Amino acid sequence: MNLFHRIPANFFSLLASSNREIYFDALMLLNGFLKNELNIRVDDYLSSLISLIEDRAYIVEAEDDEAEAGEDVAGGLSANTKARLILARIIKTGWVDREYMDGAFVEIITPRDYAIKMMQTLDELRDERIHEYNSLVFSTYSGLKQAKNEDAREMYDALLGARRNTEQLTYELKGLYHGIRNYLRRIQEQNDINDLLENHFEKYKPMTDRIYHPIKTMDSVHRYMTPIKDVLTKLKFDEPLIGDMRERAMMIRKYKHEEEAGKEILDSIEDVLDVYISLGGIITEIDKKHSAYTKNSIEKMTYMMNADQSIKGKLLDILKIYSGADELKRETICARFEQNVRIFRQNFIDGASLYHKNIASRRTNEEALELNADCSFADEAMLELAKQMSRVYSLDRIRRFVESLFAPGETTVVSENLHISGDEDFILLILAIIRSNERGMNYAVSMENGAVRCNGYLVPNMKIQKNEGRKNVSKGV
Repeated sequence: MNLFHRIPANFFSLLASSNREIYFDALMLLNGFLKNELNIRVDDYLSSLISLIEDRAYIVEAEDDEAEAGEDVAGGLSANTKARLILARIIKTGWVDREYMDGAFVEIITPRDYAIKMMQTLDELRDERIHEYNSLVFSTYSGLKQAKNEDAREMYDALLGARRNTEQLTYELKGLYHGIRNYLRRIQEQNDINDLLENHFEKYKPMTDRIYHPIKTMDSVHRYMTPIKDVLTKLKFDEPLIGDMRERAMMIRKYKHEEEAGKEILDSIEDVLDVYISLGGIITEIDKKHSAYTKNSIEKMTYMMNADQSIKGKLLDILKIYSGADELKRETICARFEQNVRIFRQNFIDGASLYHKNIASRRTNEEALELNADCSFADEAMLELAKQMSRVYSLDRIRRFVESLFAPGETTVVSENLHISGDEDFILLILAIIRSNERGMNYAVSMENGAVRCNGYLVPNMKIQKNEGRKNVSKGV
């Protein structure tokens, strides 16, 4: 389903407007109400919003409701008007609806389902909360084990929970991996020792103490990986239990056919197994990035603390800044130099500046070496080269290449419609023409007069046709 078939086209305009910070705070205020109340009263929300934005500037935009702004635009907006404009814009962009509570004349705000998910995502992005992964692994293990040992009828629900936990675990671990990459990038960008120390001890170290070290020292991840894989492997081949799970799935999800339910169950088992099989590799990559960050951070801090503080060292720092500066900043640096330092360009001439001295060599008269007339080595080399070519460009690879030339449902392709993306495709096309009459080929090539250019390559004017009957004969043989 297309995303913008579900949400309005101007849904994200709030976060791209000139008032985006105010809109963001208004959405976070709405998210806070949503956590504590089922029905959000319009009056309560507007009162809190007025207190939040009372002293903040709001720029009236073309999309705002002119009736809400009224006459305040000329004399400056009141806090009440700003709050109503913000709420009207949030409604207009499809984040919430304004309606009456059932059985009462009380106006309430009803957030839409996709808006609730987006507000939760924005809240997590601003909060920078540190997530723990061990609980996800333990929850997966305990749910599967309890369903297996106590009530097998709940195994379907336990499997769905295991899949959700595993997907979240994967995202969190990959987020940790790329988060360390961001810290590595900051090391390259920071050239002040205080910034480096702050980045390491106040940001990176607390994150590793709460996330990375528990993964390495607490045994939840490594302890429960193998039991989880054992339970799921046995479950995959337990047909009676799979049958009970299909019945449970038909009752909960209301599938039209049992085959759909069975496919979803097996796919869930395979997805969770694949993650736990590859989990060790993900943690290994995280270890490498952590080691790289620690090494680079220590090396740069050591360099910054031991950098040359003499006049020579300071001049080198200035020249480094000059080399990476833009034209305007270079002019400023040169002007400062002219005011404070006298700098001249120096050159010198030495023996190697004008020419290179010839090196004398003595000619000797010796008998020419005989040429070996034995061509066996060359023949063997050509034979080996032919074998290598046959392995690289096998008949199966040529057949797959020819099949890729046909559009879905088409049985004929002409030179004008060929798609040649590079030398590899051009070589395969040549071999396909040469070997079209060999046994096992499921296509035929008919040559015509002239040639055609395809993406810079000159190919003969020809027609390639599928030959399904020929393919079946070759299989029968």
